[in-house]
Amino acid sequence: MENIGKLLKEKRLELGLTIEEISEKTRLTTKHIKALEEGDISFFKNDLSYLRFFVKSYCEAVGIDFEDVKDDLRECVDDYTMAFTNTMTMEHEEMEKRISKTELSKVSKTEEDGKKVLHHAHTVRKKNKKKMKKPDFSLVSLIAVAAVVAIILMAAFVIYLNSSKKDDSPDVKPPVADVPSEGATNTYPKEDEKPKEEEEKKELTITKNDATHYTVTDYKEGDEITIGTLFIGCDTAYSVTVVEDGKSNVLSDPAGIIYYSKDHAEKPVDAKVTAKKGTKVQLYFGHIYNIGVKVNDKSLKIDESVMYSGGSYTLEITFG
Repeated sequence: MENIGKLLKEKRLELGLTIEEISEKTRLTTKHIKALEEGDISFFKNDLSYLRFFVKSYCEAVGIDFEDVKDDLRECVDDYTMAFTNTMTMEHEEMEKRISKTELSKVSKTEEDGKKVLHHAHTVRKKNKKKMKKPDFSLVSLIAVAAVVAIILMAAFVIYLNSSKKDDSPDVKPPVADVPSEGATNTYPKEDEKPKEEEEKKELTITKNDATHYTVTDYKEGDEITIGTLFIGCDTAYSVTVVEDGKSNVLSDPAGIIYYSKDHAEKPVDAKVTAKKGTKVQLYFGHIYNIGVKVNDKSLKIDESVMYSGGSYTLEITFG
């Protein structure tokens, strides 16, 4: 990775370009550009699937053929991934050893405590046997008397309830229907006077212009539109940019980060935009493979040449 970074930096200096100018051309941050030039692959540990796009963008900005460095880049990523995996495996094994030692010490302590408890219980039982006395018959007699009194009181209460039910005969009057007075008008609305139901919302129409451009029509100006994206078969960097009146705004919700299929194969990442004629919504994917996009539950028909390409694409949706 150091060799690739050195090559990029030398070419930039040869062309007399600054890091800020490369940033404007590639839309990469200056921190990303410096990390690339220094060959600091650990800087991209959370964006390894996106690193290929970073390097490719830089190569295009300074006129280097990406094919010349593609194999070296893949080898660097594989080596870093392998080293990182080995480190995590060793740390995991060490953690398991520590946990095993802790558990063994706990088991030993538990067994020791258990023996002490059993010994104490045995001692208590011996003492109790010595202290046993004859049963207290006065207490038994008192309980028996209390039980008899309780039974008598309960029987008297039941008899009282039965006699009360016989005496009470509630008067139930049949309901009387209201009779309308003479001259009264019927207050029921006529069929043609019933309130009209709300007009059904128009269903959006999505027209596919080419492989990456779409036009949305049949919407209501000012309505909030939801664009949901599913990452079914890929982990990729993703961001949403809204272009309105010639001004671009990268949305912070959803954030421009890497999204993983394990989290969003079924749960969509939603972006909320306001429908306005001429507004464009740009969905940027660093790596496309088997995705799903819906506009208010209406699916985009993504071209197969894009869907399974594995490349970087921007899908643009325009409100026409």
